[in-house]
Amino acid sequence: MKLRRTVSVAIAAAAATATMLSMSGAAMAAGAQSASTSAAAAATKDTDRDGMPDAWEKANGLNPRSNDAKADKDRDGLNNKAEYKAGTNARNADTDRDWMTDGWEVTNRLNPRKDDADADPDDDGLGNAQEFELGYSPRRADTDGNDIVDGDEDPDEDSLSNVQEYRLGYDPRSADSDDNEVTDGEEDLDGDGLSNAQEFLLDDDPESDDTDGDGILDADEDSDGDGAGDLDELTAGTDPQDPADAEIPDDAPSDDVPADDSDSDAGEA
Repeated sequence: MKLRRTVSVAIAAAAATATMLSMSGAAMAAGAQSASTSAAAAATKDTDRDGMPDAWEKANGLNPRSNDAKADKDRDGLNNKAEYKAGTNARNADTDRDWMTDGWEVTNRLNPRKDDADADPDDDGLGNAQEFELGYSPRRADTDGNDIVDGDEDPDEDSLSNVQEYRLGYDPRSADSDDNEVTDGEEDLDGDGLSNAQEFLLDDDPESDDTDGDGILDADEDSDGDGAGDLDELTAGTDPQDPADAEIPDDAPSDDVPADDSDSDAGEA
């Protein structure tokens, strides 16, 4: 009899313990759920109802108690609410530090959170940052619609295209980037006698006096094999890439057959 009573007590105690554990687990789950809900609510809380969560506003140095959705603290072309939607920094005009403002990148469908300065989505020879600097569209190869791609434009009229200027480290907006009274196109960086513009015309390298490494200066090369050097042809106004366009010096031997004066000599005799 005592054994049965002991077993019954043990079973009752075990059941009570299980019930308590169950209740404790439920309470813990409820607590966790409540904490999660509270955290989510805090993350989305928008005291001033300006479309930006308080937490984000605080992180970006804004006032969560004042509707400043339309303000543009960093003057990058995006108002605060647009910065929130784009995931950019409302206090930094160039969030990804790629030399393009966030507003310009968003407007031109670029990524303001990724360094894409060197990308060329319109395949015009200019990187995105270069297009930004020159005021072109990174989405249109010919921004002004004049049938010349942006990379081939020459806005400073120094005989070098935008792409060529950037390649040589010049400013495409200044005809004389180093202010030495010689235009960028007329400069001779490698000192081989050919100007930068002439080197590009001949597909030579303006930064190497012997582009093909054959021991002959680029200026002395005879690209068209007509017997006249490239520089001589350019100076004479002929085409160094057209063998039929060489200028014949005045003292060069003539191909004409001299007249036969024997008959006139015989008549005089």
